[in-house]
Amino acid sequence: MAQLSEKQLILVFLLSGALVSGLSFGGVYYTKGMIQEEQEKIQSVDRQIKQAEAKKARIPGDEEDVIVLRENLTEYVKILPEAAELTDFARTVTSFAQSSGVALSSMTPVNKARSRRSAFSNFTYRLNFKGTLWQFMKFMNLFESYKRFVKVTDFKLEAGKAGKDQTQEIVHKFTMTVQTYVYNKTAGGKKAVQIPGYEKKKARLREKILRERANINIEKYAFKGARSRRDIFVDPRSEKILDERLKGLPRKEQEKILAGLLSQVREIQQLRKEATDTKVILIRYELRRKARKLLEATKKKAEEVREKELISNQSLNYRFQREVLDVLDSFDKTPQQRDTGISMETLTSVERFMIDALFDGRLEDAVDRFADVQQGLAFRKGDPRREKAERIRDLYRKAKIGMEFSRLPLQITGTIVLDRGLSTAIINGKTYQEGDAVDEELFLGQVGEEWCEFLYKGVTLRKKTR
Repeated sequence: MAQLSEKQLILVFLLSGALVSGLSFGGVYYTKGMIQEEQEKIQSVDRQIKQAEAKKARIPGDEEDVIVLRENLTEYVKILPEAAELTDFARTVTSFAQSSGVALSSMTPVNKARSRRSAFSNFTYRLNFKGTLWQFMKFMNLFESYKRFVKVTDFKLEAGKAGKDQTQEIVHKFTMTVQTYVYNKTAGGKKAVQIPGYEKKKARLREKILRERANINIEKYAFKGARSRRDIFVDPRSEKILDERLKGLPRKEQEKILAGLLSQVREIQQLRKEATDTKVILIRYELRRKARKLLEATKKKAEEVREKELISNQSLNYRFQREVLDVLDSFDKTPQQRDTGISMETLTSVERFMIDALFDGRLEDAVDRFADVQQGLAFRKGDPRREKAERIRDLYRKAKIGMEFSRLPLQITGTIVLDRGLSTAIINGKTYQEGDAVDEELFLGQVGEEWCEFLYKGVTLRKKTR
């Protein structure tokens, strides 16, 4: 083999070096790419680990929520009508129509196809009827205040026209849609997720379960009727016929009734003002006590006048609404905001008195003492007396609930106390376990050998066995 010249050797060395360098650079680039890819995989795994840890951290809380919901499921679905009730739903609608005075012409189901796989089946009905505006309002209120969940989803109104007899109220045509649900216990077919140590966790969450159960209710609104309001779908220029339509007591007697009520309202306002202005605590208590008693008597009289429609004249009825009923309502809704200057020392004394009264079972004394200072418990934000006032209000709430509880017909004739599992009590001839609902707002708590604890409207109360 011929020997290479010096230039050729240099060229070979240069080419070899370039080749080695290229290979080295390619290897480094490839290795760097591999490293970057592995780092991305590591970061992805780290994110998955963090997500898994976050889910794991939520498991105890989720388990508690599931246990509370499971234990209260039967209470939740109690507000839904049962299948048997739904079959008789037409009877319920008819009774509502009779109670409100509307003339029901048709009741048509809207959704005929209902899935059995869903846990909740929707039932919707469209109602057609005739009635006055106030009959319609009462009819709708009966649905929304029903013991079972029934919602008015929409309604339409076709305004009526006055007939030849001008003494009759205008009758309108209505179309209203109501909706409810039925709970299907066997829907879905999926087995419930098993929670380890379920019974122990349920026992630990007993108080939370009872509190949540106590909050299950349907808010109700008491419809009070026309309350001197006019039918907005009737031409107001024809309202001159109202006095003829609403015949009742002579105008002078109606004026006398109204004057008496107005006099009582003014006297209540004067007593409350004097109680606010005086700096003598004992005088303030006495004035407020008189105002409270007069307020109760005036409310009773005003309600009687409203129910019996003793004031039928339109102008007098308007004054009765604005100057009597609305003012009486305002006494409860908006307590005096003016600072009456009750000292921290007095508030502390009231708090101690109410605590002692509750401990001794003197609930009425606690309620009376609260009534004495009620109007003076409105303090501005930042005032240290505000927190003390809130504690006094809470004591009053417990006293009122305690008084309600004491009037409940509860006879505890026996208890079975178990070291393991739920203890049992015999109440009014029926057997209940700890955590069971005795009534709509009453739940059995802890059971002892000679006593039982109950949760009533969020307050824990104890009653001895007979």
